[in-house]
Amino acid sequence: MEHRLARRAVLAAMAAIPTTAALPATDAAASSAEADLVLRNGYVWTVDARDSIRKAVAVRDGKIIYVGTDNGAAHYIGRRTQVVDLGGRMVMPGLHDGHLHSLAGGSGLLNLDFAYASLTVAEFLDRISAYLAESADQEPLGWVIGSHWYVQAMRPTGVTVTRKDLDGLTTERPIAISSSDFHTMLVNSRALELAQITKDTPDPAGGIIERDAAGEPTGILQDSATALIGAVLPPPTDADNLRYAEAALAALRAQGVTTFMDAAADENMLRAYATLAEQGKLTARAHFAPLVDLSDENPLPRLKRLRRRYDTGALRARPDVHVGNVKVFLDGVLQAPAQTAAVLESYLVDDGHGHMVPGTRKGTVYWPQDRLDAFFTEVAAAGFDPHTHAIGDHAVQVALNAFGAVRRAGHRRNRLTIAHAELVSPADIPRFHRLDVVASMGFHWAKPGPDSTDSVEPYLGPERYENFEPEGAIFRAGGRVSLGSDWPVDPLNEWNALRTVITRTALPGTAYTKYGTMTPSQRLQRRTAIRAATLHGAYQLRQEHRTGSIEVGKLADLIVLDRNILKIPADDIGNTRVLLTLVGGKPVHGSYETLS
Repeated sequence: MEHRLARRAVLAAMAAIPTTAALPATDAAASSAEADLVLRNGYVWTVDARDSIRKAVAVRDGKIIYVGTDNGAAHYIGRRTQVVDLGGRMVMPGLHDGHLHSLAGGSGLLNLDFAYASLTVAEFLDRISAYLAESADQEPLGWVIGSHWYVQAMRPTGVTVTRKDLDGLTTERPIAISSSDFHTMLVNSRALELAQITKDTPDPAGGIIERDAAGEPTGILQDSATALIGAVLPPPTDADNLRYAEAALAALRAQGVTTFMDAAADENMLRAYATLAEQGKLTARAHFAPLVDLSDENPLPRLKRLRRRYDTGALRARPDVHVGNVKVFLDGVLQAPAQTAAVLESYLVDDGHGHMVPGTRKGTVYWPQDRLDAFFTEVAAAGFDPHTHAIGDHAVQVALNAFGAVRRAGHRRNRLTIAHAELVSPADIPRFHRLDVVASMGFHWAKPGPDSTDSVEPYLGPERYENFEPEGAIFRAGGRVSLGSDWPVDPLNEWNALRTVITRTALPGTAYTKYGTMTPSQRLQRRTAIRAATLHGAYQLRQEHRTGSIEVGKLADLIVLDRNILKIPADDIGNTRVLLTLVGGKPVHGSYETLS
């Protein structure tokens, strides 16, 4: 029921951008100092270099023209100025999410959504059965596409689901269920048949087709093996992609996200967001990183063509589309049973006597070092910013080596980013600062839970586990950490993500509360965590001079909150609601009336 209510909320948000979005224009007779909008009587956390707290903000033509006192703001109030009394509410810069997957997130909200729930096999199958009943008109050929399956949280711990479980459902339809981390897919026999996956099908490079004792596929596909199913899935139409993008934007603006980067873009995605921008329906500054695979031959002409076709250039008040990043995958995930992240020392295994000892699995780095060095240097020279998925400490090390090659080639201005960086060798921590590499971190992971306590900690051992989700260590070494939610790998709840990286505890009252604080040395202080989600995110995307803090001359990307996140208990930050989201000074979520 909860996930259906969430879906209805998104659909309601999509129905209309607030009618208050249109602010009165200043005519020629108005004072040159007259603002379009004045927010007064607030608690304005500027996130500037001094972490200043002010009372009022004035906005004209989408830009901030004044930050200070109520009396000072009064000088900017004219007869056409919209004046909003905040009643002491908190104002801060809009959030910047530097790594997510928007169309997948929007699609999940509108299709079969497992909502990251912790399920038994019976409950898992019941959700599919309910969806089959709702979509019976698509029998027998329509694919069942499911997402947000939290495979590590299946109950009881260690339980597995296979094609045989899916084959027992009353349907002839092919079924493909993606795990929330997008590195595992479960399919039924019909889907295997359509993809021509048999016991004789070899594992693709960078992927695993899991098999039973007889060598038959179990229906579980890991990493690049999921592409075998993707090759036979009917592609979404342009209309589908528009629906998914609108759903994603509705969810993002409700969270207070005013800038985001999609970390695996293709031209279909770019076309959808460009269409929304042309229609005036784009409600966040949208950055995109086209995906490049090792098998791609000479991808630079394609990347340049996409930039010429879709990038709109310098930021302006109205949100637009920007194509300035390039994405590569270097490895998979740390979590058992997949363990496809590339680590420097082998994953531990049970020796059969209850002792964890080094095994043989270490994962694989998908790109050879020399190829990665050359590619990153080439795209950096062409003005793109490399953005790489690297989770294991070996993959992170290879990424940092390649970024070192970029810097040695003289490319000092590129914004280089490692997404996730879940396990980093202590020797590599200082390199984030030395090489000016942003760590775009998924704060949701920084707590006890199925995807850490159960499926990572036992296989790393206590010493390595101290370096799991090392936000604190990177920050203390002078590195720059940004927020990268990885939605829909994780739920789109930016405020709970911030609560998590500040406390490093599970939500109160949940099964993992008993484990207390996970690696407390890796906590981020409250102001540091918020800076990561605002100004550091802006830096990652080359717009720190235009967004990320509330300062004169910057764009008015602001949010109003229902509570003061600097003063409430840290655990309450996760309950924060965004009352108003402004992008370029115009409301895209909430309305001024709700603040009165």
